[in-house]
Amino acid sequence: MYLNDRNFLMVDNMTEQNTNPDLKQDSANGKCHDRRRFLGAGAAATPFLLTLVSQPALGMGTACFTPSRSLSRNTSVSQQGKYGECQNAQSPGNYAVQQQVVSMGGIWPDVKPPTTSLDSVFILVPQFVKQVNEGGTLVSKSMTLGEALRVNGVDQVYLYLIAAYLNTMGGGGASIPETVLTDTAIQGIWREYTLRHYYEPMAGIQWSAGDIINYLQTNGIVG
Repeated sequence: MYLNDRNFLMVDNMTEQNTNPDLKQDSANGKCHDRRRFLGAGAAATPFLLTLVSQPALGMGTACFTPSRSLSRNTSVSQQGKYGECQNAQSPGNYAVQQQVVSMGGIWPDVKPPTTSLDSVFILVPQFVKQVNEGGTLVSKSMTLGEALRVNGVDQVYLYLIAAYLNTMGGGGASIPETVLTDTAIQGIWREYTLRHYYEPMAGIQWSAGDIINYLQTNGIVG
């Protein structure tokens, strides 16, 4: 999907279902309406600086939760299947500077190398469109994932979602349980944030870019 001279294709509609498998249950119980937002005042301030992080020691992980369950971070029996242990998560900065796949001594998953077109994974946004000269004509095309991570001044939440996606693929030895967050769920967060400028982990709770980034970092999904 590419931009023309005036606009770009986002999605065919905005009726996409929420990506959280436990959303309907929480809404039915009526618990979501009295939930406070995940972060306190001022926590959603942007932009964030991409930083390089050292890889955690093997065996040392972080208790991680689905987006909706992270609101309470309760590890009781009633939460079984909604949390796990996330390990060795890489940061956007690490992926930006180490652009080689694992089989070549890098940290990128072989199935999603840096040359992967961004619009083959996520819906395209203007920040990740490049102008390419084809036969003397400038054509708008999607950046690759590797190129996108090196762009300055963009909405940082997208860079963190790219890193989260690569971590679910096992990049840099990361281990993100599918019961916590899948690659498909991350694509859904990207889509919803792009369309609405917020993401709902459960009905009535709206996460800004800063909230999403904080969730990914505090749960060890992104370094």
